[in-house]
Amino acid sequence: MTWFKHDTNASVDAKLQTLMLDYGAAGYGLYWYCVELIAQGVSENNITFELEHDARIIARNLNLTVQETTDMMKHMIKLGLFSVSNEKLACYALAKRLDQSMTSNPKMRALISQIRQNHDGVMISHDKVMQEEKRREETREEEKRYIVEIVSYLNEKSNKNFKSNATNSKKHIQARLNEGYSVDDFKTVIDKKIKQWSKDTKMSAFIRPETLFGTKFDSYLNEIEAKSSFDLSGKDYSEKDF
Repeated sequence: MTWFKHDTNASVDAKLQTLMLDYGAAGYGLYWYCVELIAQGVSENNITFELEHDARIIARNLNLTVQETTDMMKHMIKLGLFSVSNEKLACYALAKRLDQSMTSNPKMRALISQIRQNHDGVMISHDKVMQEEKRREETREEEKRYIVEIVSYLNEKSNKNFKSNATNSKKHIQARLNEGYSVDDFKTVIDKKIKQWSKDTKMSAFIRPETLFGTKFDSYLNEIEAKSSFDLSGKDYSEKDF
């Protein structure tokens, strides 16, 4: 394709406005440069709307660093300006800019007509993919906040210093969250076990994420607290007991 329609008010698009707020003219220029490169590749034999050039080539051509280019491209994907197809940047919105007047090639004109007819279906599918990815990202961020809150609460109550990004801690907390337990459930287990074990030298060693949030979590959560304290120091305990 040698040319495509470009709206004169494109710069007021909300997504492009956000891009310019974050990266200025460099981001705006990179976006349209990528769209141009994708459009150049559209032909009767190629209707993928994918960007064939990699970040290194684009960075060199625009006098940007590879890191700057990569960061801006990732941000464009996050904003929904581009998507990823076959591990390549893709711009399905370009389909709505196609017009039969762009070419005299009969095959290409017929292809443009078909693409425009299918555009809405393609965009609906693309939007669903983007919405699902956004939902997953929101879930991941929410989970991170929960893990930080839970580990911070455990550290506060136990006077220890467990790391919320430690693989072992995350693994057990994520497993229980996936089973439907709430942050309050974690705090309840922490409170119970602190009360039961903190004053016992041997037992206090088991006040840790892998024990508290392991496979016996539900048992700990549903324990009925004794009205009086028990002396647990008369027995030697090992990890298999918990």
